Amino acid sequence: MQNIAILGLGEGRSAISAVLTSSRLNLVNICDRNEDLCIQRAEEFNLRTYTTDYEELLDNPDIDIIAIYTPDNLHATHVKQALAKGKHVVCTKPFIHDLSLAKELTELAETQQRKVFVGQSSRFFEPMKRQRADFEEGVIGDL
Repeated sequence: MQNIAILGLGEGRSAISAVLTSSRLNLVNICDRNEDLCIQRAEEFNLRTYTTDYEELLDNPDIDIIAIYTPDNLHATHVKQALAKGKHVVCTKPFIHDLSLAKELTELAETQQRKVFVGQSSRFFEPMKRQRADFEEGVIGDL
């Protein structure tokens, strides 16, 4: 089982839900600079810990993966910091807007022997879940 932390709790809400239902991931901590949002998510998902300090996630040796759901313009910084600390990374789309920076980050991942995954979390949104259930029940028809 891999230990994961989630950074960015606005868009990261769906990731929390997905992680909590996974048999392969253990949610260690959540983080957002907005403490009110941390408290809201902790209460919503019955979590015992949260932090407003990203460094706390980076410095925690028990965390294997950091899932990054921050605003797009912060992705590069957050991904680079996580890789530099030896963490695997899941980053919401878009990964990076600058091709040379994306190359730098993928090279850092290779050097650190860490993986970077660009996540598409909308499949966990309630409308998508309902759509899939409708498909599986035959409501939509064959695709």
